[in-house]
Amino acid sequence: MSNYFKGAMIGALFSISTALHAAAVDRLSELLTRHKSFGAEFEQYTLSEEGARQEHSTGEFVLERPDRFDWRTHTPYEQRIVSDGHYIWVYDPDLEQVTRKPADDQSESAPALILNGKVDALSTRFDIRQIEEAGNREVFELLPMTDQRSFERIRLLFKDEVLSELLLEDSLGQRTAILLNGIELDANPDPKRFTFTPPEGVDLILDPGV
Repeated sequence: MSNYFKGAMIGALFSISTALHAAAVDRLSELLTRHKSFGAEFEQYTLSEEGARQEHSTGEFVLERPDRFDWRTHTPYEQRIVSDGHYIWVYDPDLEQVTRKPADDQSESAPALILNGKVDALSTRFDIRQIEEAGNREVFELLPMTDQRSFERIRLLFKDEVLSELLLEDSLGQRTAILLNGIELDANPDPKRFTFTPPEGVDLILDPGV
């Protein structure tokens, strides 16, 4: 095969790849931004190499895009994480401790970008592909585009156009699955859910962030 045809083939494949990426980005953005608020109960597992469920936690959350959320873990221990858009508060009742950090310090993490629907920011870091579209199921895969990464792979499962499962594989090979149930869309959550006042008697740690 001549260099000309090799070059033409590579160019064609690159154009197809770019088009698929753009289409996936547009579709993922459409799915993640169509609702201003999103709430659900969650079950979170770490998975062994064989796929067996290991560490298990449960809880519920509500978020109001673009940057406010209230995430509450109930088991195996209680924890509450609240963002008011300016600060993120992490409250550990068992430790009688609250940590406050700037919201900007966490707003660029991949899970936060996904839940907040910031797909444009995601697309600068990940190659986004739609790898399944069948019936009421759509699956997207996000692969990092640089070596500086916290995650090796992220998969998002949508059922009936609503996010229902996340699978995160970190740089150490640990896989975490988050399953969403009891989903509520555009429920106009109480604004008080996104404010936090440290209880009396707890230790307050002020984290300046990076």
